Amino acid sequence: MPSEKTIFYSSVLNEIYALDKFGSQLGLGRISKMLALLSHPEQRYKCILVGGSNGKGSTVEMIGSILKADGKRVGTYFSPQIEEFPERFRVNGKNASSKEIASAYSAVKEVCSAHSIPATFFEVVTAMALVIFARRRVDFAVLEVGLGGRLDAVNAVSPEISAIASISLEHTDVLGKTIPAIAHEKCGIARKGRKLVCGIMNVDAKAAVKHECSSRGTRPLFVEESVKLDSVEEKNGCYSFEVEYGGKRHFVSLAAPGKFQVSNALVALIVCSEIGCRRAAIEKGLKNAEPKYRMQQLSANPLIIADCAHNPEAAVAFSGEVKEIPIAGKRVLLFSAMKDKDYSAVLRILAPCFDEVMLTEVPLARGARLAELKKAAAKAGIKAFAARNASSALSMAKKKAGRNGMVAIAGSIYLLAELFGKEGARIAQ
Repeated sequence: MPSEKTIFYSSVLNEIYALDKFGSQLGLGRISKMLALLSHPEQRYKCILVGGSNGKGSTVEMIGSILKADGKRVGTYFSPQIEEFPERFRVNGKNASSKEIASAYSAVKEVCSAHSIPATFFEVVTAMALVIFARRRVDFAVLEVGLGGRLDAVNAVSPEISAIASISLEHTDVLGKTIPAIAHEKCGIARKGRKLVCGIMNVDAKAAVKHECSSRGTRPLFVEESVKLDSVEEKNGCYSFEVEYGGKRHFVSLAAPGKFQVSNALVALIVCSEIGCRRAAIEKGLKNAEPKYRMQQLSANPLIIADCAHNPEAAVAFSGEVKEIPIAGKRVLLFSAMKDKDYSAVLRILAPCFDEVMLTEVPLARGARLAELKKAAAKAGIKAFAARNASSALSMAKKKAGRNGMVAIAGSIYLLAELFGKEGARIAQ
């Protein structure tokens, strides 16, 4: 029989998830009022903001790991979750407890109710994170941007330093249809007189960021221009390298697989160097950081690889990795997507790397329906199989791959949440 404590926590989660049905609404007015009424928990520690089209979650993980290795008490905030709600709020790498979550929600709910603030799901959860970190007396909070940056709830804090892991076309219906428009939104997390660290970007994105930083009085630090990188080596999909920054030479060995993690690691290295972390802590932190479900191997027979690749830029990186994996049997892609993503382009990029494509759908309002995915695949000349239930689709994909084959799961972080979530079918933004 579930305990009273378990029942209470479950009812709290039900209330929080119920907010998600009202959708998201960008803007800082509501969250700023909430934080003021909560006595500004975000002012009790130093904040670091991390945005980007891809790589922001991994970069938050790496920065948090470095800060922990440097002896700091650090809170990390992620969205969305994959396995369970508490993974959104971590202190020194450990999820917040159900008691902390329930208490923080009660505090946020009280001010919203008392002052009739129609807060969204993401605003409530962000405020909860900031309250939890204040109560845990962290030294730093590293916060992942939810959408865009300029009007995202996490941007209500005053960051010591900010970072953008990457910029590509995404959420064009909200953020704009051009790279300069998207850069304008993402660079909104930069602050006058402070630094903005940027991962590897193409020429257009870099030019747009430089323009935004000039108008904001922010100094951009681009990894390609800021570090001297050499001796890059790969072993079992993970990379090691030597890098010089700020007069210090670092010997870095990453536990996180994938070449794309090199750029994220360099962003984390620069951020942590700028806030004074020791060289030994940077090297140890990067070695210990293992972002989940980023080119992560889940099983061996068949080989199952899971990744969050959800847009063309991420698909290019993911395809470059999986096609280098030696496999004796069939290669099978298990794919789903959100309908606001360019899933047609993602499918066109990924499909040539596989012998079979298995489509499924995620039971979210934002989720692309199976008929839409099948239509996109057929238009691209891709012969695809389909199963409406994600678990059934995974079982079918494993059978097609055989013991000597590979199943790669990609297309949406929400597909991973549907497959590996521990809270049933509940998935939230």
